[in-house]
This record gives sequence, C-alpha cells and structure tokens, in this order.
Amino acid sequence: MRLALSARAYRRITFGAVLALSFITISGAAVRLTGSGLGCSDWPTCEEDQFVAALDSPHAMVEFVNRLVTGAVSIAIIAAVLGALIRVPRRRDLLWWSLGLVVGMVAQIVLGGMVVLLELAPVSVIGHFMLSMVLLWNALVLHDRASTAAGPAAVVAPPAVRR
Repeated sequence: MRLALSARAYRRITFGAVLALSFITISGAAVRLTGSGLGCSDWPTCEEDQFVAALDSPHAMVEFVNRLVTGAVSIAIIAAVLGALIRVPRRRDLLWWSLGLVVGMVAQIVLGGMVVLLELAPVSVIGHFMLSMVLLWNALVLHDRASTAAGPAAVVAPPAVRR
C-alpha cells in the first residue's frame, strides 16, 4: 500500500511552511531589535560549555528561542518535501520547489552560525536576512503552485503583443 496525500492536504502543509518561515523572520527581527544577536556567543551551542541558554540572561533566551524556532521550520520544510513525494497526483514542480526550501534552510543554518562566529559582521547579518526573504519567497511560490492545477502555462499577453 502506497501512502497518498491529497492536493488539498498538501496545500495545508505548504501553508504551514509559509507560516513557519514568516514566524522565524519575525523572531529573527526580535533578535536583532533587542540586541540579542550575540546572546549566545557560540554556535551551534549557546555557550562553549552549555547547549541551552541560561535562564538569567534575557538576550541569550531570545537568541536561543530563535534557534529553537529553526527546528520547527525544519520540520515544516521536511513535511513539504515528504508531502510532495506522496501527493496525488504527483508533480515534479512541487518537489523541486520544496527541495529549494531544504537547500535554503541548510544554507540559512550555516549562515546563521557564521553571523555568530563573525560577531554580527554587517555583511553576514544582511546576507542572513536576504536569504530569509528568498526562503519565504520560495515557500510562497510553492504554496501558490500547490494551489493551482498542473498544466501548460496560460498565455497572458494579447495576440497583438505576441506577434
């Protein structure tokens, strides 16, 4: 017996990915706006000798919660890929767009670590933010494509323009 996922259920999964990526963008902004970017001075651990942030350090907690949100986003992205694999009817375009989220998320995790290790160098911070925007765009395109039927693209230009 093969697992099958309806197109409607897959749209819900892709919407979850959009929400998760939107939320981590907001939590990342909270890190930046509260000055908590180096609340955890090490990566991937919070501090050299501890994985979890100290409860008595508000900045460390803000940064650590943002790192935890990354786990939730990763789950949403994995669900989008697995959903694309078992969706009926299966569509190659949805699989490719969902795999784009995986590549972007891995790059984002590495870049996030570089932001910490480079002690918030401006180019690394803006790169981290810009990659967040690309990931959110990718998720929005995936959700939009999951919401439409597969088939040839519709011609939107009038005949006079197409000549």
